Amino acid sequence: MSENFGSSGQIQPLSLGNVVTAGFRIYRSHLKSYFLLALIGYLWSLLPFLFLIPAVIALSWNLRSNNNSLLVWLIVLLIGLIVYFYALGKFLVNAAIISRLAFGELVNQPETVNAARSQVKPRLWMFVLTVLLLLVILFVLLLFLMISLFTLQILQWIKPLDLILPLLNILAFFIVLATIFGFAARLFIADVLIGIEDSLDPITTISRSWDLSKGNALRIILILSVSLLITMPIQIVFQLILKGIIQALIHPLLIQQAIPDILNSSINTILFIAIVYLLVLVSVFLVNAVILPFWQAIKAVIYYDLRSRREGLGLKLRDREI
Repeated sequence: MSENFGSSGQIQPLSLGNVVTAGFRIYRSHLKSYFLLALIGYLWSLLPFLFLIPAVIALSWNLRSNNNSLLVWLIVLLIGLIVYFYALGKFLVNAAIISRLAFGELVNQPETVNAARSQVKPRLWMFVLTVLLLLVILFVLLLFLMISLFTLQILQWIKPLDLILPLLNILAFFIVLATIFGFAARLFIADVLIGIEDSLDPITTISRSWDLSKGNALRIILILSVSLLITMPIQIVFQLILKGIIQALIHPLLIQQAIPDILNSSINTILFIAIVYLLVLVSVFLVNAVILPFWQAIKAVIYYDLRSRREGLGLKLRDREI
């Protein structure tokens, strides 16, 4: 990278533009390996869908049997939850490996994919537990916001306040958005912490993310906004291309064959739906696998920047083109 952003003597925090630029350069320089990691992560997310096949068979057999057992439903549900969270953990592990590799590039301590995987893979269930804790926190936050909004609506019955209620509603709307975005920004690097730092549990992970991002929530939101503007055209173009392919391949079939004929042809209908579903699913996975490494690289640079600002560790971006 052509610009030196920090030194061991005096830390120079990155500007908003430098964060996005550094993330993009790392992403571009390691696109192939990062893409494969992201694709593997998304392939693991197929596991719950594959589990649905034996699950539906087991539940159908249970319904048709004379002795419909609640135990079968509970076993299928339990196994389904385990499969889902295991697949989620595998996805998060591969995503965190990307951030760990990107951070290693930033601090001139590069790792191989296998070395990074050996460090991150054992933390699979730590990712899952942290996500569950984050969901609990989000639920409590949303519940608090809903109670606050409900309380605000009660104020309309108070005569002196009903005149300014529209203004209060607008103000409340922006407060709710700021609160949600603020919390998301403060906890944005939680998965990166698990992938890079040692001896963390879900509580200390969330606490450390909250401490590192203190006073920088607005910067993180701005960085994410700029990053979103970069990736949004890719998603828009993909949606337009996918829509065009579906219209080109499927729409003529619907015109040539009447709807009742398609419905009466059960095998062709199932095959038709399966091909469309597979096409959409594969396309979504491929595009997401292209975009995910960029976001994970951005997370790594944000983590580097926050540690530079908060802890002054003497971290240094590599003084060359990454």
